[in-house]
Parts: sequence; C-alpha cells; structure tokens
Amino acid sequence: MLNERLTLFCELLIHFPSHWSICPCSHGAWGLLIYRQYKFINSICKSTRWDTLVTKGSNHMTTSSSSRKRIFVKLGWGIGAVLFVVGMYFGAMQYWMWKWDTPHTPLPTNHLSHQDLANVSEGYIELSDNAQQEMIALATELQSVSMSGAMIKEGNLVWAGSVGLANVEQAIPASVDTQYRVGSVSKAITAVVLMRMVEEGLIDLDAPIQRYLPDYPRARGDMTARQLASHMAGVRHYQFDLTRFPPTDGYSNHEYESSIAALDQFKCDDLLFAPGQGFAYSTHGYTLLSAVMQAAGGKRFEALIDELVAIPSGLSSTYAEHLLTSTEQLANFYTSDDGLYGVTPEQNLSNKVAGGGLVSTSTDLVKLGALLLNGGLLQTSTLTEMVTVQPMFDGSENPQSYGLGWRHYETSRIFDENNKVDIIHHGGVSVGANAFFMLVPEYDITVAILTNGKGQRSRGEIQMLAYRLVRMAIEQP
Repeated sequence: MLNERLTLFCELLIHFPSHWSICPCSHGAWGLLIYRQYKFINSICKSTRWDTLVTKGSNHMTTSSSSRKRIFVKLGWGIGAVLFVVGMYFGAMQYWMWKWDTPHTPLPTNHLSHQDLANVSEGYIELSDNAQQEMIALATELQSVSMSGAMIKEGNLVWAGSVGLANVEQAIPASVDTQYRVGSVSKAITAVVLMRMVEEGLIDLDAPIQRYLPDYPRARGDMTARQLASHMAGVRHYQFDLTRFPPTDGYSNHEYESSIAALDQFKCDDLLFAPGQGFAYSTHGYTLLSAVMQAAGGKRFEALIDELVAIPSGLSSTYAEHLLTSTEQLANFYTSDDGLYGVTPEQNLSNKVAGGGLVSTSTDLVKLGALLLNGGLLQTSTLTEMVTVQPMFDGSENPQSYGLGWRHYETSRIFDENNKVDIIHHGGVSVGANAFFMLVPEYDITVAILTNGKGQRSRGEIQMLAYRLVRMAIEQP
C-alpha cells in the first residue's frame, strides 16, 4: 500500500504541470526539469520490499528502524530536490517577468521634442494644431516612448501627427508613417475581411466550420464563423502555461506556417461552453476563424487581407508583422512608465495574426474607417450586420456590446449623459504597444491612436484622448 501511495505521489509530481500546458497531453518543460528526480524517487518505490520492513502481528508490529530510516532519508532528499528545482523554476520565472515587464532605463532627455505633423487643408489647420497639442500633452503626462494619431472628418484628413521616438536605441523619431503593432484592432480588420468574403459568396457565417475545415474535430462543437467572430463559440483565450516565459500561451516566438498550423496551440482543448451558449473573449477563436477563412478562400489568410481589404482600400502599411520584408518603418516596442523604458523580447505573432498579429499606421486605420462609413468597401447592409451587437442565446445583449469584430454602443464620454454618441471601436494591447481605433457614424469621423510603449495607464488614456479629439472635431465648424 505504501509503495502504491508513493508511486502515485511521484506520478502526481510529474503530471501536475500538464493542467496548465498548451495541450493536456503535453508535459512541457516542467516535466523535463523534474524527470530525473521522479525517476530517483520512483526507483526507490519499486525496488523496496515494504513487506519485509513492516510486519503485522496480532498485537504488535516489528520494524527494521535502521532500514526505514535510510529509505526515508533517501525519499527526503529526492522530494527536497524536486521542491528545489520547482522553487528555482518559479524564482527564475518571477525574475524574468520582472525584468521583462518592468522598465529600468531612463528615457533620453527631451525625447518628446521629436514631432511630425502632416499637412491638412486650410480649413483644418487650427484643429490639426490643437489635436497635436492634445496628443503631446498626454504623451508628456504618460512619458510615452512615442505616440501617433490621425483623424478623418467627412472624408478630409483633419489631423495626422506623431511625437517621440520610434527607436530609442538609434534615436529614430516616430513619424506619421511609422508602423505600430495594433494588437486586437487586428480583430476589427479581420472582420472586414470576413464580411468581404460574405459579400463574394466565399463563406457562410452560419454554416458549421467543418464545411470548410472537415478535419477539425466535431467533438469541439458545431460552431460557426459568426460565433467565432462574436466570441460565442466557446474557444478559450490565453491561459497560464508553465512551459513558457512569460507563462502564458499568448506569448510565442514560434513561426507557424499558416493559420491552420497555428490551431495546434488549442485544438485539443475542451470548449468553455457549447457554441452559442455563452460569451468569452478569445484571440484563439480568431485564429480558428482565420483558419476557416483561409480554407474557404483557398489562400493564406494574410493574402486575403491584402486582396480583399488592404489593396482595395489603399492601405500601404498594414501587414502581418511576421511577414514584413522590411522593418525600416516599424517601431521598436517597449515597456514604459514614469520616464523609464525597457526593451520587450522578440515575439513572433504568427500564432495570432487575425486576433493580434497585424501592424499598421494611424493614417491607414482612419482611411479604412472612412471607407467603411461611406460605403467604399462594404455595402451598407453588410456593414450594419458586422457592427450589430450579437445577442446571447437568451436574447440579451452580450456583456461587451460586441458585434462581429467591433464593439458598438452609445457613450457619454464624448459629451455627457444627456448627449450620448454612437461609437464603433476596438482597442488593442500587444507586447510593447497599445492601440485604439474608433468610428463615429453620426458625425462621419474616424480616429486612431497608436503607441510603442506599454505602460500601466496608457490603454485607457489613449481611449480618452480619442474621445477628446472627436469632441474637438465635432465642435470645429
């Protein structure tokens, strides 16, 4: 019995980390770390004749105390070694995370003196100057590494500017042409590609995805492209993963050949709920959506972006980051806070192109937004379907007011509670970057703000900056 219990304990140690790994059948790096100690303990369990050490009598027990002592000393050393290795692992992980996510180096003095401001028509010069000063004020308050923004009103570029450094090490200033990671704004762009495919009859939003991916296991549920695009398919988001640094499967430096290949990250995992029976924000869900789109379109997902959105819209700087042939215009990415910065580790975003792997410029984004608002890319009925908040299974509104790739609701933050404004938007957070992209249909305004410094406050503050800029544009005659 004792032999069985000790063996079970050893097995528990070796299998414990698999509960957090990418796939339940994978033990990952943790298993390799403690494998030798496991074999040592298990060999003791299997080689010891416990029945010769413990003998039961009618009213007494005879034991070999010296043998028992030696065995438990060995077990103690083995278990202690396992705990030591585990402790070292967690210690290294905590140190690495602290070093990676905490800025330590002072930013160069006057790094925000570097500015770029695009030319606008004469009637919008004052608005352009005021918008630029608003952005500079926020960048100064946050001590951002750099910030870029643009705004179009009624088809006119009324502001496009930047401030700060695209590359601190080489002192390269940011410009309106600097490319930034846009994080989950990629989902909004993916949704536009999806709806273009719908218009061309390439994909059915409500057909089971197995129509396009017949090998995807039905055990994962008969989900649809609509459910994936609205986060109602039950596919999980990132999860804690002890086999990685940082310990999340949202971070990857592995090159995936295609969106279909990237399904290996999660396709063996259970769903969070039956498709259509809940809401759970999921970047992995968008990876699966892009695989469906790739299969339906007959070409790589990245090629579909170019063919259906980027080229028709004249977007010259919007690409999948991992396929960039030139990084000359690409910003470096940093953590930043209180005048300090830290360089983020390299990351390959091929694991989540559709949900967080694109780069763009603020001017490209507002150009796309203006086309959407004015029927230049999607039919009005298609646009309406894309931004309509998808209902839950019981008919109620989903908790994020999410349509297909976009959030859509009325906000009081531009004016006040008595004058709410209808907005369509998506934000994005990536390693070393933040982004916010918003459409305001009532006033025909689109605005985008991008940064290459991920700080504690920057995500919410750039959204508030976008609200202030829209108010300025509305009030400008």
